Amino acid sequence: MDYAPRILIVDDELIVRTFFDRILSEDGYCVDAVGTAREALRALFDRAYEVALVDLSLPDGDGVELVRQMRMDAPHVPILATSGFLVGNMADVVLAAGATATLQKPTTPDKLRNAIYRLLEPSGGWCGTQQCCGRGAIRKGARRAAGSGDG
Repeated sequence: MDYAPRILIVDDELIVRTFFDRILSEDGYCVDAVGTAREALRALFDRAYEVALVDLSLPDGDGVELVRQMRMDAPHVPILATSGFLVGNMADVVLAAGATATLQKPTTPDKLRNAIYRLLEPSGGWCGTQQCCGRGAIRKGARRAAGSGDG
């Protein structure tokens, strides 16, 4: 990739949405963050994304159903399903619905970075040297940061 990957964040909790947005934006990704399933489907229709982070508990719909719909509408987009309730067979259910991977909340910046990096790497990765969404230059260490830490 010779541009900053665009990531869609879908989470109804403003604090979580802001946390994910801040971490990923600071690492140079282009981020769109929405709070509902309806907004997510609209964003997916309007733009191309390299990754989608989808909370499984949304006020206007079931996150698993949203994952199914997103998989049908954009089969090429890796989906990282996030939840504070990935207990029992929930991870298996959401993976069967079309999610590419899961991330338990609460999480750390390094775990988030690692999850995103693993989803982007099959497409050739990202050099981290281009401009992003008019927000200025991307940090040169973003690529290194995405591959560091725990996870």
